[in-house]
Amino acid sequence: MFRIYDTRTGQVVHIGPGPGRLLRLYAPCPAPDRPPRVGELRSLLVADLIRRNAEHRHGLTVVASLIVPGSGTEGGTPASGGAPYADAMALNIRPAEQTADFSELTGTDAGEAGSGEIIIEAEPGPAAGATVRHSVRVGPATFEDRDAGAREAPEVRLAALAQSGLDPLAARLALMSFRHAERAVLTWDVLADADRALRRWRGLVAEWAESSSRPMCAEVSAQVAAAFDGDLDTPTALRALRGLEQDPEIPAGSKFESFLHADQLLALDLPREIGRPRRG
Repeated sequence: MFRIYDTRTGQVVHIGPGPGRLLRLYAPCPAPDRPPRVGELRSLLVADLIRRNAEHRHGLTVVASLIVPGSGTEGGTPASGGAPYADAMALNIRPAEQTADFSELTGTDAGEAGSGEIIIEAEPGPAAGATVRHSVRVGPATFEDRDAGAREAPEVRLAALAQSGLDPLAARLALMSFRHAERAVLTWDVLADADRALRRWRGLVAEWAESSSRPMCAEVSAQVAAAFDGDLDTPTALRALRGLEQDPEIPAGSKFESFLHADQLLALDLPREIGRPRRG
């Protein structure tokens, strides 16, 4: 069972497993006619984290729908092309199964993508109750280009990260360092730090893979699970992994298994460097 704060009711709700239990997620998607800014992908990222936790840890069936501005369609199949979809895939966001009309769900327009809300519909199963709807607020994400002397640089996109030599998944890691309902302020320094951490973790996972396998560190794995179950507290989950990384008492094989297990939720491609030649 995991807990999530329902923005509309102001209550913490509990969502648990059960026979035939189904979650439907509705997340705002950037307009499909232009490359999205990094911050505009935040709602899709939060929905992806909810989905991974529900599926991997709680055995729920999840169906995700994109709220596409101007689509005017409910229950349609999302387009497979277009910049928002390509950038979402670059952030390891799983493709949605459908599109939806936001006004049909909430009675309002979708508003600004990236600072909107995710709708969760929990269907308890064929033998019990009615569908329950919850609302999860996602805070805005902005970029500050301090070198340029401007407070915000709204045109920063994933392509700019690649041009700067940064892994696109550094943006995923950087956004997860903030609570999902809070404002996330990204800078080039924040993204560069996330890129270095990501590359370091991948290198360590590849190194640990050469050691004898050991059971996961139960304490750290429990901390990561509790963080995800506690209103998607990704910063606490990341701190638990950083503590494990630096703990000299934990065997390398245990660190390896723990990081791989956590990556089912984080989706940072941490095993990417396994078997590759070591960098000098």
